[in-house]
Amino acid sequence: MTIDAFTVNMLVAIVTMTAGTLYLLETMLRREVGPGRVWALGFLSGMLTVVAYLLWQGTADPWVAIAIGNAALVSTLGCFWLGCRSFNAHRVRPAGAVVGAVAIVQLVVTLAAGPDGGDWAGAVLLFFGVAVFAGLASVESRRAGMGAIWSSLGFTIVFAFVAAYYFVRAIVLWVEGPEGSLFTTWFNSSITGIVSIVLTIVALTTATMLRTGRVTVRQDAEHATLQVTPAGVLSAPSFETAVGSVLSRARGEEASCAVASVRMDDLAQIGVAFGTVEEESIATQWHTGIRRYAPVFALVGDGDEASVLIAWQPASPGDARRVAGRIQRRLLDDFAERGSAVIPAVGVGIAFSDDVGYDPGALIDAAQDAARRSSTSPDASVIVAEAGDDRAAPIRG
Repeated sequence: MTIDAFTVNMLVAIVTMTAGTLYLLETMLRREVGPGRVWALGFLSGMLTVVAYLLWQGTADPWVAIAIGNAALVSTLGCFWLGCRSFNAHRVRPAGAVVGAVAIVQLVVTLAAGPDGGDWAGAVLLFFGVAVFAGLASVESRRAGMGAIWSSLGFTIVFAFVAAYYFVRAIVLWVEGPEGSLFTTWFNSSITGIVSIVLTIVALTTATMLRTGRVTVRQDAEHATLQVTPAGVLSAPSFETAVGSVLSRARGEEASCAVASVRMDDLAQIGVAFGTVEEESIATQWHTGIRRYAPVFALVGDGDEASVLIAWQPASPGDARRVAGRIQRRLLDDFAERGSAVIPAVGVGIAFSDDVGYDPGALIDAAQDAARRSSTSPDASVIVAEAGDDRAAPIRG
């Protein structure tokens, strides 16, 4: 049985509209920021694509609808790539400018063909653009924090397939034209519609799973569930669980471990004074800087809404103090080089298992308390928590 192109487009439209509406509603209910918001733009572009292509099938002079649909389609894949970059805390604006430029070029090229351009006006450029952005999204989904999450394999596989399919489709169309036997048999609109349906379903499922930030790690005899935030660090409960596992082994070896808290209490005030965009930008730079400057094999996770925690095994207490001081200085230097209107205060506190003990909760609480003292001290010095009570020793420089 052969399904005509209009029927296939109707099926694609139903699936895309349903998936897009569900994702957009969830995005609004969750008040999503970061990658979820960018992926929502991708679904919106996909919805615009199917509407434009339905107009193409249903009108006598569809060249404007074709141009809009082509530009929206390349934007859809571009937005999914941008969402993956945002998830990994990579720069989005320059890449976004590239996506916008490609979409505009696609629109202009298709419109330039005019009414006589036919159904495949600008199609070769479109297919190459889709292939490139899908390939970039597939590669980005295996990088940084996103690559550590098993559910991102859905993006990796489906975008790799889409990239390969559209690349070959572009070559075939370029070589033999839209009337060629190979193109009409294996790369026609019906088969492409099936590819689009699969892409939409996998994209909806994977994007929904990714923004929960959940990753399951299978071990030999047990299952441990860790939660990784979109910033690429462990959630607070997951961090405490992971630190507890490390400390239980360190206790048996009588090894010294350290937990540092890097605190920025005025982030909310920055959002009120300068807007949420500035607040999100500083928060992203904060998380990125801590991940970059923390020891290589350190655990990095959220503490509370104003702190990020680092756990590692230092060579000595003095080495831990130097590491904490270096992180603080480099973060402040990065904020200064950024040229923003405000440089937030960064407090750092350290707690050692030799002083506080091997209980993860107590060690984290001690580091947090020391960081609070640091953030409110006149010189924002690094403070080391001491055993017992409220005492803490400041470290200069």
